Amino acid sequence: MKNKIYIVLASLLVLLNACEDVVDIKLDEQDVNMIAVEAKITTKENPHVFLYKTQRVSFAEPFPGISDAVVTISDNSVPAKTIQLVESDDKPGLYFPAENEEYLGEPGKEYTVTISTNGTIISATEALYDVVPIDSIQVHSSLRGEHRFLGVFTYGNETPGLGDYYKWDIYVNDSLISGAEYLVIASDELVDGNYIRGLEIFTDFHDINKPSERLLKLGDKVQVKQTSISEFAYYYYYQMLNQSQSGGMFSVPPANIKSNFTASDGSTVVGVFTTHDVSTSNVVIIDDAIENQLKK
Repeated sequence: MKNKIYIVLASLLVLLNACEDVVDIKLDEQDVNMIAVEAKITTKENPHVFLYKTQRVSFAEPFPGISDAVVTISDNSVPAKTIQLVESDDKPGLYFPAENEEYLGEPGKEYTVTISTNGTIISATEALYDVVPIDSIQVHSSLRGEHRFLGVFTYGNETPGLGDYYKWDIYVNDSLISGAEYLVIASDELVDGNYIRGLEIFTDFHDINKPSERLLKLGDKVQVKQTSISEFAYYYYYQMLNQSQSGGMFSVPPANIKSNFTASDGSTVVGVFTTHDVSTSNVVIIDDAIENQLKK
């Protein structure tokens, strides 16, 4: 059983993420050789931009990166603070700051990614919003599945004022649990300014007859990054979740998700540029007391 969680804080838990996030975009078979971009800037880590060409959904090969582009990121300061990224020697199409350079995002500013490739200028602009610090996380048995699975729960205030959007990244032994099925996002609708106590952002669903499928095991170290996202990013991820669940009788038909990138030649660009303020939680080590809560 996959962990499909889509969180709207208004109803707490409704349905049930280049270098870290895995963005799975469903493409029609005819949508090949389109330019795609995955770009991110945060307040804690250097930015990265992955520029590549789309290919048929039936292909299992990695996306072909686009090399030799001129990639810059700038803010809306006066004068603007700008950095030109360099391409990775190991992964074509992946761009990041040069060694010994640092370019961190700042809440309250807007950031623009500009890419020049083969005579086309591609750009996207996003505001970076601050995120309320996460108080703590806990790991204990989930009420879902009759206490047979562990869950990760967050505690903390929600910032007063409607229009806040969140994304949670869950790390196990310092490795991000990635993939569309583990994407966790939220809006502050109907819980604006409240203290959120014990919000279950992850449930380690697995076949109980196959313990090797567990993602949370005895002795594992669990940590969460609570991040801000823009309204655009929230609805982009929302569409991504719908796409990842397509295939049933009442599911959303596959279609390209609208990007915040535009191209000077009017061509369609897929992908997304996201901005994040980051608050890192405490670390929880799964010990015997936590493990013994599980119903065997």
